[in-house]
Amino acid sequence: MRVEKRSLGPLTPLNKGGLGEVFRVGGYHLPGDLADLAYKEFTSRVAEQAKSAAAAVAYRAGLSPAEQADLDSHAAWPRALVEQPSGTVVGLLMPLVPPAFFRRMADPDSGALEDKPLEMGWLAASAQQRAAAQVQLRDVDKLERLILLGQLIWAIGRLHKLGWVYGDLSLKNAVFALDPPRVLLLDCDGAAPLSDHARQQANTPHWFPPEITSRAQRLQDDRTDVYKLGLAILRCMTPGKGATTATSPVGVTGALDAEGARLIARALGTDPGQRPTARELYDYFYRVVSASVRPPEVIAARLRHPFRVRGMDVWIDWQIKNAGTVTVITGRQRIQVDLTQRPHGCAFRPAESGLVAIEVANRFGTLRVDLGEVTLYELPPFLVDFDVLPTPQVPRLPALSIKALDQVITGAPVVRLPEIPAVPDLDTFGLVQSFMQSATLTAPLPQFGAAVAQASAAVTAALQAQANQVAASVRTQYLASQGHPRS
Repeated sequence: MRVEKRSLGPLTPLNKGGLGEVFRVGGYHLPGDLADLAYKEFTSRVAEQAKSAAAAVAYRAGLSPAEQADLDSHAAWPRALVEQPSGTVVGLLMPLVPPAFFRRMADPDSGALEDKPLEMGWLAASAQQRAAAQVQLRDVDKLERLILLGQLIWAIGRLHKLGWVYGDLSLKNAVFALDPPRVLLLDCDGAAPLSDHARQQANTPHWFPPEITSRAQRLQDDRTDVYKLGLAILRCMTPGKGATTATSPVGVTGALDAEGARLIARALGTDPGQRPTARELYDYFYRVVSASVRPPEVIAARLRHPFRVRGMDVWIDWQIKNAGTVTVITGRQRIQVDLTQRPHGCAFRPAESGLVAIEVANRFGTLRVDLGEVTLYELPPFLVDFDVLPTPQVPRLPALSIKALDQVITGAPVVRLPEIPAVPDLDTFGLVQSFMQSATLTAPLPQFGAAVAQASAAVTAALQAQANQVAASVRTQYLASQGHPRS
């Protein structure tokens, strides 16, 4: 596939190397492909690079969709050639490296912190070297390093299986991400088929195979790739000062077991015929890693409600092991579910009909399972007119006569209670008086009668005097009002 450069739209510079300059493509996508793109423009050896890029684009185009997806998961492989209106190829389009493969680090020229691709070379750096460069990268443990190297071997071995050689393999031409660990090959336009006897492939300094250095062989092949894989394993498993230039297989002693050390010694040997294949290296890493890694596992999963009315929930049943989270994917929705809270399934409300899938992950890998399609139906429109609603008619209840219950009441069993005996009248006053009659008084009682009579006479006299005064005052006021003189 070819694309004219003028159709790419605005280009943002990303990186510049000895053979070309890379730009971010703004807004343009290949037909039927939503991947964000980068444009690599050839700045030297243009014809040679154009030929190599054309072979790489044709190689991917000849794969099945499943094979293309597998290739794309491990390599930023060229997807189209870029040409001028005259038809001259001047560059290529490749997928943009995803954000997960970037880390903040200091720019070597300005010192400012920037997002840069996380090259595998940082696996060979010590903690002090990472700190000096301000690389925001945690310590990568031994198991994660084995997984990353195993994926690098897989990517190169896949090319070998299909008759291709990568060529310029180095820790600068591969980036990695963590949680889960994964690797992405870069500069894949330099790869070439073994059947191309005129292929010309570069070598990064400190990555020259012995047979190339001695000029005994000019063409690179699967055995030179294996030598460089041996260097990558040695340098990533023994980080620290001098690791990026180490070549002695003795360095992996202790980092790998005896079998692994023998394989690396063979890979770094001067005799290409004695080197192991990429498949042998991968089989070893697979055995070592699989003994310690428990990838996520979906034992069973099903879509319980494939047909729903819009607005209703859909339920998914599942049995999942070795995972902490699951993502439900339906259309443009991505719903995160905590498996500790929903160990047996979850409900969700789809926004549209379409395929439903779940994606389970842990720090070692991700697994996607398609569950089928959900179909949403629309409710037919309906209108309720409250102005014409019928008036409810409640029939009158028949009258209830209590007399009708007399027969039932009289027929009911009766429980007879014994009568409460009468309480005798207690002549309390007589009882007290009888006590008083027998009592002997030793002192005479006071004479209350005379005292009360005297007090009553005094009060009566006072009230009479007050009344006379009030009557005299009222009589005087009355006579004055009638015009009579006082008398």
